[in-house]
Amino acid sequence: MKKANLLAIITTVAVISIIISGCDSFIPVNPGKEYDEENTVLQYLKVIPGNVEMTVNQSQKFTVKAYNSDHRLIAIDISQVQWVAVYQCLSCGKVWTLSPTRGSLQTTFTPLKTGNYKIWVNYQEKWAKAEIKVK
Repeated sequence: MKKANLLAIITTVAVISIIISGCDSFIPVNPGKEYDEENTVLQYLKVIPGNVEMTVNQSQKFTVKAYNSDHRLIAIDISQVQWVAVYQCLSCGKVWTLSPTRGSLQTTFTPLKTGNYKIWVNYQEKWAKAEIKVK
């Protein structure tokens, strides 16, 4: 069934329910709408998962989500997404793999050494991070 037909059926059922019940305060929601299309101003980002415990050479996928001031999901232009990893010892060099680092809502991180890492994502001048402890 097409989304438009399903939405029409749900809206019709909601209106009939209001008429039958006499309730005048029912506000139907928009089913099937994953993103807020009205308020698209970015307020903050989240990296999911936000905290992870891992072992060396174990891979973990991370996802970025963008939210507006109403705490509702908004769409992301993936061409503007950048991922960065940081290890507790800056002078130790790159002791991880992170792929991709640009143009994706997801990245896969693999630590090559024990310790504490952070995975940062940047989008439209906003930053969010996940913290990783590697044993």
